Amino acid sequence: MGSMLVVLLFIFLLPQKKIVIDSESGEEIYLPPETFEIHWIHSIEKEEWFEVYDIEDEGFILTESHFKTFGAGVPSNSDKPAEVTEDGFVKYTINDPYPDIYMNVSDNVETKIVQGDDEILLYELYEPYTAVEITIEYIALIKQFIGG
Repeated sequence: MGSMLVVLLFIFLLPQKKIVIDSESGEEIYLPPETFEIHWIHSIEKEEWFEVYDIEDEGFILTESHFKTFGAGVPSNSDKPAEVTEDGFVKYTINDPYPDIYMNVSDNVETKIVQGDDEILLYELYEPYTAVEITIEYIALIKQFIGG
């Protein structure tokens, strides 16, 4: 019984690498350290835009940017030529490193995170114009259960 308790304590106290989405309201969301996408509706073009991020060491790599129309903020250069995907997006290969990601959430642009089959609708979880920071951290499992 004692060794089982030690194993459980080890599991709950051992820090694990996580993607942490933290807002100024203090609510944290924990995701596995795997590729994810940030989606939003472009404020001028009114078309969906999304970026793909990979995890590298203690930060992120913006690997791709996808958009349907050209407008403000569209990438102008890439290591590879832009290509058009089957679903009509222009895809740019970027490969820029970011130690952290900062953004504001808005229901006007429907900010969301997509990871695999999961969608996290940030615009429904946070008040409009909430500042959000996305980081890589080592978090003990127990902290995820009892909150930040």
